[in-house]
Amino acid sequence: MIHHRTSEQNRIHKILQNANIKLTSVLSDIFGVSGRRILEAILNGETIETNGLRKMVDGRTKASITDIANAINGRIRLHHRDRLRYHWEHMGYLEETIEELEKQMSPYRKEVELLDGIPGVNKAAAATFIAEMGVDMSVFKSAKHLASWAGVSPGNYESAGKRTSKTTQGNKALKTMAVECVLATSRQNNRIASHRKRITKR
Repeated sequence: MIHHRTSEQNRIHKILQNANIKLTSVLSDIFGVSGRRILEAILNGETIETNGLRKMVDGRTKASITDIANAINGRIRLHHRDRLRYHWEHMGYLEETIEELEKQMSPYRKEVELLDGIPGVNKAAAATFIAEMGVDMSVFKSAKHLASWAGVSPGNYESAGKRTSKTTQGNKALKTMAVECVLATSRQNNRIASHRKRITKR
């Protein structure tokens, strides 16, 4: 659902660029408080004047009202609005679904917090790990068995003096998220990053 929401946000970005609305150049997140207010006004076909813009923009926004006004001074047409509305509504539906799914994670709050404390792991990753592995680790004989089941433990094979290393297919969703978490630590200085660097070097 998070990936689908990101796809819709990217489509909205593309339509705005096509309409010469450069909100991304003045707002770090156009789906934040200020950005959403401005986008809703654009969707409703409102004429955005300076005074109205001041009410929309959050006080913590770094960009000036003049810069934001210049950024939204594009050429938005009816077909742009129609396409924006479709993606906006779908994004809203996905956000409601994500919120509902997050409520289902409430019995696992303690496990989410523990996983969230691992470098590279955020709450979305923690939710994926719990959904794919469960919380009862007794079903796995050891950490190595879990790594193999996830498809992140390569086997070493040697034949005719040639050594090959190949991972099993494993659990696709779990494997993808585990790789993302490890890559997130690439610029960090911690035990996981050091372990990855040692393996990469070898």
